[in-house]
Amino acid sequence: MNPVIWCVTGALIFANTIIALPYDGNRFPTTEEVIQRLSTLEYRLSLKILQHTDKCAVEWNGICFFALFYHPRKANKEAARLACEKRGAQLANIYAEDQYDDIMEYLRPHIAARNDGGNGFSIRTGMRYEPKSRIIYLSDGTKAPFVHWGSGYPHADSHRTTVLVHVYPEGSPANGMLNMGSAGGFAALCQINI
Repeated sequence: MNPVIWCVTGALIFANTIIALPYDGNRFPTTEEVIQRLSTLEYRLSLKILQHTDKCAVEWNGICFFALFYHPRKANKEAARLACEKRGAQLANIYAEDQYDDIMEYLRPHIAARNDGGNGFSIRTGMRYEPKSRIIYLSDGTKAPFVHWGSGYPHADSHRTTVLVHVYPEGSPANGMLNMGSAGGFAALCQINI
C-alpha cells in the first residue's frame, strides 16, 4: 500500500475513533461535524485536566477547597453532592471574605473552560437560603457568617433555596452569591478537612 494512503487512512481511522464520527461508507463527515466533535472533545479534556489538577486548590483554616466541573445542564444539587462525596469531600461553604476572595481568584481562570460562549458561570455550594427569613445557612445548619450577594439577589421565590456563587471577571456586579432551585450550575465547590 502507498505510504501516503496508509498514513491518511490511519489518521482518518484515528480521528474517527477519537471523536466518534459516524462513517457510513458513502461520505466523510462534514467540516461542521468535525468541528463540533472536536469542540466537544476539547471541552471534555479540559474539564478532566482541571479535575485532576485541582485536588486542593484553596486552603483556608485547615479546610481544602476544590471545584469539580460539569456540562452546564448536569450539575444539579444531587449530582454535585455525590461527586464531592465520591472524592471524600462535601459541598462547600463560604465562611469569610478572605476565603471567598481566594476561591474567586482560583475559579476565574476556569471561565474560559466554558464552551457555550458565556463570560461567567455558577458554582454550587452546600449552603441553603431561607427565603422567609432571608438568611443563608451553612451545610451544618448554622447561620452563614459571611454573605456577598450578586447583583439582583436574593430572589424571594420559595423554591430558590440552593446557594450558588456567580463567577465572572473581576469587577463585574454579577459576582457573588445567588439563590436558585436545585437545577443549574456549571461546577460544584467541594471541601474537605485537612
